[in-house]
Parts: sequence; C-alpha cells; structure tokens
Amino acid sequence: MPYIEVKTNVQVQDHKQFIRELSSYSANVFNKPYVCVSLQDNLSIIFNDSDDPAYIIGVTSIGIDAATKKKLSKELSEFLEKELKASSDRGYIFFYGPDGANVGWKGSVCG
Repeated sequence: MPYIEVKTNVQVQDHKQFIRELSSYSANVFNKPYVCVSLQDNLSIIFNDSDDPAYIIGVTSIGIDAATKKKLSKELSEFLEKELKASSDRGYIFFYGPDGANVGWKGSVCG
C-alpha cells in the first residue's frame, strides 16, 4: 500500500479527520482501497525565508509511475491548499519508489 507522510508548520485541529480525508482522497488517485497516512503538524518549518503555512510531503509506493506522480502532485497540492491554507509554491512533494524486496509486510517482503 502507498504511504504518505505529511510534515507541516500548520496546527491541524482534528488529526484523525485530516488523515482519513487525505487517505480517501489519495486512494482515488492510486486506485487503491486505502492509503496509509501519517501527520506531523505544528513543526518549525521555514520555507523561502517565511514561516507562512508550508509543507513537506513524502510519498512512498512500489512501482509508482510518472503519470501517477504528476496527478498525485496536483491533487495533493489542491488538498493541502484547501486544508492547510498552504499554496502549492509553499511545499515540496518527494516521491520514493522502493523495490518490493525492500518493503516488509505481513512478516515477509513484497518482492
């Protein structure tokens, strides 16, 4: 399953609601039943010499293709602008595509 890690300097009022909405929103892009999401909020982040709302996102998924990355980048940016009030020029999204042999799951590896 894909994993999205959100780090932001914005204080999110309802963590469970935020991660559930982001998981559901992202699952549609990935065409998966769900996406694992974690959130670290209220961090000290300076972006472009400003402490205005900002984010750093890590997306990890086995076999993520270029088209999915592009679509997810757009969709995540829109979601975060709406939920965190952080414009798309106030954050980075990093994509990681490990080989299945480097991902453990259910007591084994995925590749």
